[in-house]
Amino acid sequence: MVFRSEEMCLAQLFLQSGSEYDCISELGELGLVEFRDLNPSVSSFQRRFVSEIKRCEEMERILGKRQFMAGCVL
Repeated sequence: MVFRSEEMCLAQLFLQSGSEYDCISELGELGLVEFRDLNPSVSSFQRRFVSEIKRCEEMERILGKRQFMAGCVL
């Protein structure tokens, strides 16, 4: 938890494509950062990562369906 009396600074990160997830994940795990949306006018559906999330959801749906079907066969 960050208290207002703690010293803070504003920084902008430029991360290489492919390693950004690992970097952001590490920073998030530390719990010492706050992220700002620099593109507030871009809707959720227009963001770069939306297609990747949709693929993950589709794979989760397929795997869940297969697991259900395997349970019915037993």
